[in-house]
Amino acid sequence: MKSKIHFIKIIILASFLVHYSCNGKVEKPCYTPDDITYTNQVSGLIEIHCFACHAPDVYKKKASRNKIFDYPSLKKMANSGQLIGSITHSQGYIAMPYRKGTKIDSCAIEVIKKWVKTGMKK
Repeated sequence: MKSKIHFIKIIILASFLVHYSCNGKVEKPCYTPDDITYTNQVSGLIEIHCFACHAPDVYKKKASRNKIFDYPSLKKMANSGQLIGSITHSQGYIAMPYRKGTKIDSCAIEVIKKWVKTGMKK
């Protein structure tokens, strides 16, 4: 009987720790494919998270002429370190999305970082 009570206490404690260790947020693990390409993964993420200001028809007005809507431009930003610095809100870079106070989805950041790390395949 005592072992059953101890087991229940351990389950309750473990549940409590799991729930509150992430400030009440349970993050799903990110899936990052082995072969990440601009065409298959990255361009869609850029469109979803960045085109409000960086789309071809608005970037000159909203994004200080920073083009990232095509492969050569995004690759140039990635090579300079500005892409990763901005989306991770690293010191010395302008945090993106600008003036939103939050980063883009953490899984999207991981995919983009892996794309840069593995050679920025088109």
